[in-house]
Parts: sequence; structure tokens; C-alpha cells
Amino acid sequence: IFHEMKKYQTNKSGNITQMSIPLKPNDDGMVGRECPNTDCILKYFQIGQSIPDEFLKNGNNLSDSNITCPYCGHVDHFQKFHSEDHKKWIESMIHRDMAITIQNMLQNTVKGFKSSSNSGFSCSMSFKPGPLPNVRYYTEEKLKRKVICDNCGFQYAVYGISFHCPFCGKGNLQIHLTRNVEITRVLIEESIKLQSEQMDVAQRMIGNALEDVVGIFEGFHKNIYVYGIHHKFSKEDADKKEERIKVTFQRLDGAQKLMLTDLQYDIFSSISNEDRLFLEEQFLKRHVLTHNLGLVDEKYLEKANYYSKQGSELEILPADVSRALEIVTSIVGRTSQHIIIEK
Repeated sequence: IFHEMKKYQTNKSGNITQMSIPLKPNDDGMVGRECPNTDCILKYFQIGQSIPDEFLKNGNNLSDSNITCPYCGHVDHFQKFHSEDHKKWIESMIHRDMAITIQNMLQNTVKGFKSSSNSGFSCSMSFKPGPLPNVRYYTEEKLKRKVICDNCGFQYAVYGISFHCPFCGKGNLQIHLTRNVEITRVLIEESIKLQSEQMDVAQRMIGNALEDVVGIFEGFHKNIYVYGIHHKFSKEDADKKEERIKVTFQRLDGAQKLMLTDLQYDIFSSISNEDRLFLEEQFLKRHVLTHNLGLVDEKYLEKANYYSKQGSELEILPADVSRALEIVTSIVGRTSQHIIIEK
């Protein structure tokens, strides 16, 4: 059957033909993969073409090995991680080759046809090949999060954050956490530099940094929680629990209760009561920034630990945001170590 695809043939045994079809990497030298686990939500990720030396020293071959989904942790054979676009591309090439084969068969049949003219009548046949099916081409998606595993050095790209290195299976959440923390630190440092010249800009910048601190706490804990419940409960039960999250992780008490109830882990067990109260204060300030233009409201006064006049502009100090960032970084790091399942 195969014509154009014959160059990809690696082995043939009876009616079974084996092929090795290379996939075209994107501009970053990466090729897309898709998790075969039907319960995995994000599925799509990309892996680099450069294999770590330690792996090659052991005589291993990536195409014959298992890899790990960076999102759900599912482990399966490398060849099971082809994306749907890859499959459709290959199928379209096979369909085109089958059409070529059928057209060639018909053409050869017509060439061998000879009619008799003994009765005074003659018949002739001709065959005009029709258009061939198009080959479906694919392009890899754009993924902004590129990661180099701290453990094995393998490079890959994901949506948002990942929990595992596809190559060695080790947890890599700390890489994403460190990157977010570094960006927030830059905001804090820049706000300090601008305080003497552009106070309004400095205040806006430090306010954004505080929102980022809360975002780190909420975003990472939410993703860790979803990962945890999907590994502990049935898909149906996990989906129900995921639906009720909403803005729970924007509140310290809500986040603590949810993690403790469903995953039996107290996210604040590693910090002092003083740090917990301080963090609560910063979360209250963030709420005022986001929902009341930074002006002290009645709700803030009811919960705040120090006096402030209603309607006055909220004071946010770079030192306080830096301290809150360190506390949140410590909490998220310990939570991930407790919940994430190492492969």
C-alpha cells in the first residue's frame, strides 16, 4: 500500500508493517505530547529533543521508555503520549497512500483491458485519476512555561504549572514557585527605588506585589488541592469537590479547612501564630486594594488588628509585603512536599 510513507518503514513481519515517523519540533526544539489518561484535564505538554547524558550512559532509548504526565502524574509508555493532531496527521498520510494505491490498481487494470471486435463492435476504457485526499498538517501549540528539571536536566514546556518532570518523574513544582517569587521580589525592589521620585507609581507597584503574594498562595494551593483530591478520590467525587472551591483559597481559614478536611494536612502547621495573624492582615489589605480602591472600609476595620480611619488610604509597606512573600513561599513549599506524589 505504502508509497510516500515507505521511507518511514522500519520493519515488516507478515501483514504487520512497522514505521518510525519523525515529528517536526517547534522553534524551541520541542515536540508536543498528550497524556493518555482520560481523567487528565490539561493533557498537552511539550518535551525537548535533548536527552540527559546520564540517561544515555545507561544505554536507554527514550522511544522505548516510560514517561510521566507533568500534570496528573500518569506513567505510561512513551509511544502512548502522541497528541490527537499527530494521529490525524499520520492517518491523513495513510489515507492518501491508500488512494494512490487504488488509483494505480485501476489504472493498471484499464491498461490490460482489450476488447474483441469479431462481432463488429469494439469497446475501450480509460481511467482519469481524481484529486488525492489532502494531508492534514499540524503545528505545535504555544506554551509559555518552559522548565528545566532540577533533578535530571530535561527540558519541557507546560500550561501554567507542572507537578512532575516527564523524564524522571520527580516533583518540579518548586521551580514554578521560585520563578513567581523572583518576579514578585523584583516588583518590591522597584517600588522601593521609585518611592522618592514617583510615590504614586511606587504605591501601585507595591500593591500589585501584594496581590501577587495572595495570588501565589491561592493559585498554588488550589492546584495542589485539585491534584491531591484526584489522586485520593474517585473522579466523580473529586469533580464535585473541585466545583465547590470557588474563592476558598483567597481566605486563609477557608484554605486551611478544605486542605485539612479532604487531604488531612494543616497548611499552617509549620508557621507561628504570629506569622499567621500577620498574613491574615496582609490578605485583608489585598481585599481592600482589589475591591475598594485601597480605601479602608468597614469590613476591614472589623477584622484589622490596629486602628485605621474609615475612608483613609491604606498603607502598604514593602517590608510587610516581603515578609508575607517569605511566609507564603514557606507554606506552599511544605504543602507541595506533603501532597505531591513522587514518581
